Amino acid sequence: MSFEDDTEKIALHEFNKTLKSNLHIKGSHLGKEFYNRVKLFPWWLHYHKGDTVESELRNNIIRIGRELDIDEKWMKDILRHTVSEFSKKGLGSDYYGYHNIQHELEAAYFILIAICAINNSNRYNVSKKEAIYLFVAALFHDYDPLKEFDKPNEDSVEYFIRNDSKIRKFIETADLNLDIVMALVHRTAYPFEGKIAEHSKVKISQLLDKAALDQSHDYTKERYQRLGWFLSVSERIAGYALGDFEHAKDMARRNAHALGWHPSVINKNSVKYFDQMMTNEKEMFELIMANLPTELRRNFYTNVTAFREAWNKELGLIDLKKGTKLVFVIENECKKLKDETLEALMDVRKSVSTLIQINEYDFTKTLSDESTLLVTLRVNTADGKIIGYAKGGPLESYKLRPGTIDANFGQKNTAYLEGISVVEGFWGGTGGHYLRIKFLNEAINNGYRFVTGYAHREVILQRKKKMELIEIVHKYDPDKLDYYRIDLNNSLYQKIVTDAYDLIC
Repeated sequence: MSFEDDTEKIALHEFNKTLKSNLHIKGSHLGKEFYNRVKLFPWWLHYHKGDTVESELRNNIIRIGRELDIDEKWMKDILRHTVSEFSKKGLGSDYYGYHNIQHELEAAYFILIAICAINNSNRYNVSKKEAIYLFVAALFHDYDPLKEFDKPNEDSVEYFIRNDSKIRKFIETADLNLDIVMALVHRTAYPFEGKIAEHSKVKISQLLDKAALDQSHDYTKERYQRLGWFLSVSERIAGYALGDFEHAKDMARRNAHALGWHPSVINKNSVKYFDQMMTNEKEMFELIMANLPTELRRNFYTNVTAFREAWNKELGLIDLKKGTKLVFVIENECKKLKDETLEALMDVRKSVSTLIQINEYDFTKTLSDESTLLVTLRVNTADGKIIGYAKGGPLESYKLRPGTIDANFGQKNTAYLEGISVVEGFWGGTGGHYLRIKFLNEAINNGYRFVTGYAHREVILQRKKKMELIEIVHKYDPDKLDYYRIDLNNSLYQKIVTDAYDLIC
C-alpha cells in the first residue's frame, strides 16, 4: 500500500468516526437512522443509476406489475419507501442477515411471477385485488427493524406496519384492508408447526374476522388462508429459483449465521429444508412449481440438487478423512506463491467464501503483499492439496464494515483476520480451529499486539467462556456479526497459543 492510499484510508476512517460521534448515534434513534443513510450514500447513488441487484429487482417488479395492471406510480412509490425504510433501519444492502431488503424484493418479485404463471393455467386464478394484497404482504413480511434476532417476529412486523403512517397510506390508496394484509403476513411464520403455527392460526382467524370480509365470510376466510399459504411457500422458494448456486450458497450461509449453525451443517440442513417443503407442503409446492417459467423451475431444482450433491460429498469424505494428516503451512515465509498455490486458494475462496467478503481483485492483490499473513491447511504433507486457509494483514489495509470504529486504526499494531475458509467435508474436524490458532501465532511472531475480525456474537461469547481474552468492540443487531478484538500481549493468551502450536506441529 502506498503512503497516499494509507493516509486517505485513515482520513476517511477519522471522518467516519467524527460523524458518528457528532450524531450521538448511541443515544439517538433518529441519529442512527440518519447515520445509516449517510453511510449508504454511495450505494444509493448506484441504486438510482440502476446498477445494483436491488434496483434490478425493483425494475423487474414494476415491469411485471404492469402485466397485472397494477398502478405503476403507486408501485414505484411503495418500492421507494420500502428500500428507504429498510436501509435507514439497518436492514439494507450492508445487512449481513438473511432477512434483508434483497430477500424482501425477491419475495415480492417472485410472488408476482407466480401469480402470472398460475393465472395462465387452468388450475387456479388470483384476482388483481388479491395480487396487490399478496404483493404488499410479500414486500413487508419481514419488516421488523428492532428485532432481537435475524428471524422476524410477525407480531413485531404487525406493530411496525400499523405504526408506519406511510405504509398505511399506501394500503389505503390501493383500497386494501390492513387486517387482511396482516393475516397474510402472519401466515409466513416459519416453521409453521407447533406453538408457532398455533399462535399464527389464532391471529389469522382474528384478523380475518375483524376484516368483516363479506356475506360468504367462511368461504372468503378460507380463500385468504390459502393465499397466505401460497405466499409462505413462494417466499421460501424465491431466492433459490431467481438465482444461481452461488446466490443460493450465500443465502444458506446467511441463514446459517442467523441461526447460529456451524458451517459443517449448512448442506445437511439445506437438504432437510427443501425436503420438508416438498413433502410436508407438497400440494402448494407442486401448484407453484408446475406453473413457473421453465428457467426458474430449472434454477430451483438445480440448486436443490447441488446442495444434495454437496451433502453426499461430505458423507463420502467421512471414511476418506480417517487417518488423514492435516498440515498447516505459513505461506508468506516464501517471497512468492506458486501459481498452483494461488489457483488452489482461489478455488477454496470461491467454494467457501466468508460473510465479510473481499472482492477477487483485492484478494489476489493482497496475496503478493509481504505484510499479508497467510496460513494454509493441507492434506498429509507441506506440498499436499490445499483444503483451507486463514488470511489477513495490517488493519489499515482493510475496509471495515460500515459503523465499525477501531481506535487502533493507524497505530500499526493490529492484524485483521479476514476469515477462515475450509472446504466442505473438513469443517467438522479441528482444521478451522487450528487455522485460527496458527494465524494468531503468526500475528504474535510479526509483532502485532491485537487481532481483530468479525464473528457471530455467540461464537465470540463461547470463546470468552473458554478463557480466551477476547472482547466485542462493536455489536451489530440483529444480524449479530460483531467486530471483536483479541489482546495478544497477555502472557496467559500467549501460553494458550504456544500450547496449541506445539500440539499441531
